[in-house]
Amino acid sequence: MMKILREGLILICLFFCFTNSYGQDIGGPTCADAVPFCTAELNQPFNNCFNGSPDPNCTASGEAGPDYTCLGSTPFPTWYFLQIETPGDLNFTIFQNTDIADDGTLNGTPLDVDFTLWGPFSDTDVCDNLTAANTVDCSFSAAAVETANIPNAQVGEIYVFLITNFAQQQGEIFIDQADNDTGATDCAIVDPTLGADIDACEGTIVTLDATDPTAANYTWTFDDGTGPVAIPGTDGMPMIDVTQTGVYEVTLTTFDGDMGTDDILVTFFEVPMAPAMVDTLELCDGTDDDGFAIFDLDALIPTILNGLDPLDFTVTFHLSQADADDITNTGLVGTDAYNSMDDTIFARVENNDLADCFDTVSFLIDVFDTPDAITPDDINICDNDQDGDPTNGFAQFDLTTTIATILNGQDPTQFILTFHTSLAGANDGVTDLIGNPDTYINGVVDQEEIFVRVENNAFTDCFSTTSFLITVDPLPIINPVAALESCDDGTNPSDGISISFDTSGVEATLLGGQTDITITYVDGNNVPLTSPLPNPLSNTVLFTETITATLTNDITGCQSTNTIDLIVNPNPIANTVADLMNMGGCDDDGLGLFDTSTVQADVIGGQTGVSVTYLDGNGNPLSSPLPNPLANTIPELETITATVVNDVTGCSTSTTFNLIVNVNPTTVTPTTLEICDEDGTPDEVTIIDLTVKNTEITDGFDPTVTVSYHLTLAGANVNDASIPDPTMFMNMAGTNPQIVFARVTNNITGCFSTEALAVEVFLLPVPVVPADLEVCDVDNDGIFDFFILSDVDAEITGGDTSLTVVYYLTMDDANNAPVGGEIDNMMYINVNDPFFQT
Repeated sequence: MMKILREGLILICLFFCFTNSYGQDIGGPTCADAVPFCTAELNQPFNNCFNGSPDPNCTASGEAGPDYTCLGSTPFPTWYFLQIETPGDLNFTIFQNTDIADDGTLNGTPLDVDFTLWGPFSDTDVCDNLTAANTVDCSFSAAAVETANIPNAQVGEIYVFLITNFAQQQGEIFIDQADNDTGATDCAIVDPTLGADIDACEGTIVTLDATDPTAANYTWTFDDGTGPVAIPGTDGMPMIDVTQTGVYEVTLTTFDGDMGTDDILVTFFEVPMAPAMVDTLELCDGTDDDGFAIFDLDALIPTILNGLDPLDFTVTFHLSQADADDITNTGLVGTDAYNSMDDTIFARVENNDLADCFDTVSFLIDVFDTPDAITPDDINICDNDQDGDPTNGFAQFDLTTTIATILNGQDPTQFILTFHTSLAGANDGVTDLIGNPDTYINGVVDQEEIFVRVENNAFTDCFSTTSFLITVDPLPIINPVAALESCDDGTNPSDGISISFDTSGVEATLLGGQTDITITYVDGNNVPLTSPLPNPLSNTVLFTETITATLTNDITGCQSTNTIDLIVNPNPIANTVADLMNMGGCDDDGLGLFDTSTVQADVIGGQTGVSVTYLDGNGNPLSSPLPNPLANTIPELETITATVVNDVTGCSTSTTFNLIVNVNPTTVTPTTLEICDEDGTPDEVTIIDLTVKNTEITDGFDPTVTVSYHLTLAGANVNDASIPDPTMFMNMAGTNPQIVFARVTNNITGCFSTEALAVEVFLLPVPVVPADLEVCDVDNDGIFDFFILSDVDAEITGGDTSLTVVYYLTMDDANNAPVGGEIDNMMYINVNDPFFQT
């Protein structure tokens, strides 16, 4: 505090001494700047502070903090302090006037002046202890003359004295102590002093100030260690500027002739010079992606020292220029592992002997994103023939298809991917580089590990690596399948279609023992087929069709294709052979002999390289050529199958012809045709319809035959016209029964059979009208249970036992004899006609 007060005194005296011939200093503007004074110096007035004063040490109002006690305001304050040398009472009279002579005569206008006096204190560090309790005296009157009293002051006590200019006008202040005071102030506090030794930085100017209002002259010497020498040109100067290290001494002579000396050691220290620029520190963010990285700021210390000795200079790091400039700021801690995001760091390099000697430089620390390298799925490619060999374990890969997965949404313009064949290459980013990742052919047979480097293109030290496998999966083995041949056996035997291709061995041949293989098929029209192939299989492309079989590995999905040719061999022609008729004509047993002499030639028709086989109607083989003559084994009609076989392909075509034995029609001997003579002439001659026996003779209706009737067997055999209309045949009188002959002729073959038919005409019986049957009606209801009609049979027939009597309810029924129309002749009850019935 004394140093501060002394500096305030020096500044004020510098201003006032040269304008008012060494009068008392103007006071300090604040308590901390309070100016010392003593009663021996109260011999001249001094300028006041006023509204509009050019003096920079004048302030408009008192500072906050002190308790000004009685003062209602503190305009333009001036602060002083004094120390007691002689105990006793001290009484001061304070004058403020627009013009005061050097001897204290008031020549101008009085100006209102006020004051406050605090104490006693033991030292000058009291600005925080100016309270009402410490107030010694105070006045806030309107007077231009005030009296301040310090009663019973003791040696060494210090008092703070505040004077204010209530009038705020320019003027002068004069302080006078009463002559009869017993106490006195210590003027030693205003003896010349240069203060404590000064440490300063090289390149700066240090001003030494020995100003004292009592001084009449000053002399200066300098000692750089070789002895003191006078400093030229400094005689009479209260202040000098120095730039060299050494001891400076001043000798002060007062107006009274008194002399005093003081010396001071001024040391100039080297000012370090930091480099003009420090390279940016760049680090990668960790895997937590929080934007922070741990920097070793201390690693920059040699660079910042720029060749200076680290034992003499210290480097500290700060977050602002202000902190770096503040010599009390000790800087960041933990700078060898400083965790930070992007920032500007300010470094201060200071002289260890004088912290004021420092320089600063700033640099950037940048945290760059470390990319995430996501491991992609392995790439499997099936071996192919792009390199001319689909089985060598080498294939072309497009590694760039993994980029999107590896980046996983990271900006591809910020993060660059490279592919390498080694981890070392991925780590250094240069070696084993794959220059054509979109058309890369694996360098290791079957399988290779690919290493990926993802780096931040803004700071390539920030990178991550990952790897994945590329695998060339083998193709299923192709086992050739022989062409399948089949004969043209479709709907049309010459249409190029076979429905009989045998595919039973195809699947096993294709697989050749391989497992985990699925086979699919498409036909020649690229239409899918079932797997395994249908057996038998029909071709869809005429004559020759290629079936494509695709073998797919169930694990890798790799595929191979194979082809199977379907070849339809043409069938030989089996020419039509006309049916053969038996050589003996119509026959009754259906068996005969046949001329086969031309059959073989007829079937082959001039073809070569073919053979013919035969089967009889029972499927039994016959010799080839056929026996001649050939006897049939199936009566009437036997079908012989002739098969023409290609001697090379085995393809065959069959045809059939019939062995036909024309047999006579089968007939049944008819029963006698019995006819009633109903033409009114009872002569047993009448017109008869012989055709009613047709169905019976032919054993059922047969439209394939014609039945004719003849009077004699000879006529029947030659089919004469002796009975031209069999429906109007009249039997011969006197021949009853009469025999006629029926001829049954096959309408197609002309073969016939004959049967004899007996025709007998019967006369009509003449019934006798019987007597009525009469009974007694016991219950008189006209109904009798029951009449025995057969009792009158003999009466009706006249006793002819060859006749049969049948009873009906009506005459029509009796004439027509409808089936079921008969009535019971043994137990008839007349319920329909009571009392009387016919």
